[in-house]
Amino acid sequence: KQWYQRRVAITAGDLRRKAEIRRKDKIESCDVSLVANTYGSYNEGSCALECKDKAIHEACGCVNVVPPLNNGKYRSCNLEEWVKCGLKAYRSWYDDYTNPDLSTKICPCSTACEEIRYEAQISSSSVSPAFAAGIFPGVQPIISLPQYGYSKPEFDILYNSTDDILKNVMVLEVLFTSMRTSEIREIINYDMGNLLGDIGGVLGLFLGASLFTILEFIQFVVFSIMKYCFNIGGPKHSALNGEKEAI
Repeated sequence: KQWYQRRVAITAGDLRRKAEIRRKDKIESCDVSLVANTYGSYNEGSCALECKDKAIHEACGCVNVVPPLNNGKYRSCNLEEWVKCGLKAYRSWYDDYTNPDLSTKICPCSTACEEIRYEAQISSSSVSPAFAAGIFPGVQPIISLPQYGYSKPEFDILYNSTDDILKNVMVLEVLFTSMRTSEIREIINYDMGNLLGDIGGVLGLFLGASLFTILEFIQFVVFSIMKYCFNIGGPKHSALNGEKEAI
């Protein structure tokens, strides 16, 4: 019972959008096929949440919170299912996920080439009895009926008065603190061009070699082969006076 009764508070979740982009053509550590999942845009955080949902669903046939892009894949656990099965399955998954030796086995979350994250900052404040009295007439007809799953007399969770609202209801507000987006791009600073430049610099420093000397050496080898193997450019006898002439 202590897990579900809470003092009422207004909790605000301030979001900030952050994008991470990696070059698809040269960075092999990212997977171009990872674009979206049941939590929207793919990132390692949403991959872990989807992994958690799969573990709880396999154990209990339901999940604690239905993901935004569910499409009928999961259903939400009611309070009884969560107390009897869901909480135990979640704790077992959490113990394995926080274990460095098991986390990559149960949740093999690869890195996407484009990831969008929403960094959240949570703040909360107490709600006055006047606020609870104001929202009570609007929510009481729904949350007081046991068939909706909110009211559970066996757990002493009831919504028959303003005091019950103060004891069991939490108000959550989610908003963007700023419309600015922080974007991080991952690029390659040392590529093949840098490697060839460094090799040429080392050869020029220690051997005095450069691109022109290498071309001259190739030219020397080619002319030598032509001269001594095919007698091209070498001396030969003139047909008129029998003297040797260089062609």
